[in-house]
Amino acid sequence: MDQDQSIPVNHDDFIHDIAYNFYGTRLATCGSDRCIKIWDWNRQTGLWILNESISAHDSSVVRLSWAHPEFGQVLASCSLDCTVRIWVEQETNLKNSGTRWRGLTPLTDSKAAVHSIAFAPEYTSLSIATASSDGKVRLYSPTDSVRLENWTVNCFIDFVPGGATDADGPLSVSWCKSRFSSPHMLVVGGSRHKNVKIFQLLNNAFVELAELAQYDSHVLDVDWAPTMGRSYHLIATACADGHIRIYKFWSDPELAGTRLTGSLFVRDAATAAGPRSELVSDISVQPSVPIRRIRWNSTGTLLVSSSDDGVVRMWRMTPSGTWREMAAVSAESA
Repeated sequence: MDQDQSIPVNHDDFIHDIAYNFYGTRLATCGSDRCIKIWDWNRQTGLWILNESISAHDSSVVRLSWAHPEFGQVLASCSLDCTVRIWVEQETNLKNSGTRWRGLTPLTDSKAAVHSIAFAPEYTSLSIATASSDGKVRLYSPTDSVRLENWTVNCFIDFVPGGATDADGPLSVSWCKSRFSSPHMLVVGGSRHKNVKIFQLLNNAFVELAELAQYDSHVLDVDWAPTMGRSYHLIATACADGHIRIYKFWSDPELAGTRLTGSLFVRDAATAAGPRSELVSDISVQPSVPIRRIRWNSTGTLLVSSSDDGVVRMWRMTPSGTWREMAAVSAESA
């Protein structure tokens, strides 16, 4: 599984997203052909085997998200047809039978295309955030945690007061994965609205904690890194101006003054009355093309980006604190 391998996914149009499950043993792909394909890794042969091909939506499928496996094999998809679909594996049905994955009732509250979805961390219970071009982020959860048949909106973020349209571009959303810091936090990127904000779910309502920045360019994607014991969070943003910006964020202002001295952590006096953020890196990708997608690895030490030049780049922080390109894979050479 650690070797390069080409998977003949056989989509009939552009591929918009790929998503691994929690263990990395299952892969889902989606594209403009309105289909989702699900693949299982065969440990004996080292090959990816098609589990099912699903005719999923009435328009391009643009994003996928897996729920944590403690909730079962549950996959979500969103589309330019303004809907979100939840898919549940029927393990008693044959693979590639057309019935292996059951689609639940579509989520149809959005008035514009849904470009970003993200299941909440497992410690928060089963729920999913959906970011739509109508300017809203909606949080859904099932009314029946066993059957998962019907999903309702618990609350929403009115990210663009007064609403927006598809012409305003996509919103993007990412959850904080840490269960040990302030719970139920997520970050939202505003595309044409050129801002990034952090919210926290408190008493069934989202409260704005901080605004990371106002940008001169469209924000196309955001991703919140796993904390792995750090006293701060790392959040990355991808922009149409060809820049990747990385922020430190402290939800607890007292931790903002924590520093390592010798082998001891020393806490300085708090310098802020509330959550605060700091831009720690501004990476200019060359050639300057829009950065469409960014993702952290499981430890928050490696960042991967994909851009309009067809190149996937991997970035790692050096001992001096700067971020350096470690590898690049071109679509033409893959």
